[in-house]
Amino acid sequence: MNICYNVGEFSTRFEKCNTKLKKEYLMKNIHTINSIMEKTSGYCGSFGTGYPFYVLDGNFDGDLPIIYEQFRYNNELCDEAKGIESWPCETCLAINGYNMPDLKRVCKPCPKVSDSLKPRKVINRLPDVDMWMICVDEKIEEAKNMLVDYFNSCDMHTSDVDPIRTFKDINDIVLSLEMGKMPDKMLPLDVHIIKYSEFSSLLSEMPMHLLSVIEKNEVPYLPIHPISLRKTWQYDDCAYNFVLDYLLSLTPFNFEDNLRSKLNNSREVICRHFTTDDLISILDSISPDSVKRRFKTEQLPKVYERRVDSWRK
Repeated sequence: MNICYNVGEFSTRFEKCNTKLKKEYLMKNIHTINSIMEKTSGYCGSFGTGYPFYVLDGNFDGDLPIIYEQFRYNNELCDEAKGIESWPCETCLAINGYNMPDLKRVCKPCPKVSDSLKPRKVINRLPDVDMWMICVDEKIEEAKNMLVDYFNSCDMHTSDVDPIRTFKDINDIVLSLEMGKMPDKMLPLDVHIIKYSEFSSLLSEMPMHLLSVIEKNEVPYLPIHPISLRKTWQYDDCAYNFVLDYLLSLTPFNFEDNLRSKLNNSREVICRHFTTDDLISILDSISPDSVKRRFKTEQLPKVYERRVDSWRK
């Protein structure tokens, strides 16, 4: 089978391997990224979003559930890949990859392969760690350079830098976990930098925004547009909806005192005005279909209830 099919298979095997060792491995990745961010100029705290943060409560208690939506998503890629003998992008990336500014501008108009099999779409199936650094506004440029240097020194990279190598690394990681061995390679990075002033304002704005839009029967939306590390630092095409990340999975690390106070206050106000069921309903109104399907996993509503309960404490 071609490499796209293999990527779908790697990702499914990674999802099935929901062992204690896999949880320890994920925590190793998170702690390593945090330790690097803490050494970086302008650091005021960091936070995680996405997987595994939404499948574990704020204290990382509990076992990793199997997310069956990931199987469906991976099978979608495998079904697409069955129709082609080889993936043209594999040869192209080997020749041109180093010279591509990113994996969208060059790949998007290419007619050699369908959009669903373009490199970024294939990469989206891979596990990674989604971490955000909160940075003093005037230190952003310095932090960007320092982070790249630190990550390179630890042989940690984004999947965009060398997708073919990343695919092979994920296979090695999965094989190690299946054999009960701690992988010696790290997951692909998905890291972002957000300005202190922007993040602080979002925390202050969040409770009143929710109260206002719910009263008006509107969809909650607070856009954020961080600097993201792909091949280089860049602004992605679309903004994130901060409301979704805040409610679903935002897990803070080492917030400086003012930010910690703002986060705790915003959570306290929200919990005074909304029940856990209310918040789940709000999540449902702003979540893409993939998140809704993931949330049908039996353990996740219980995990989410524990997360919100911790806000009340």
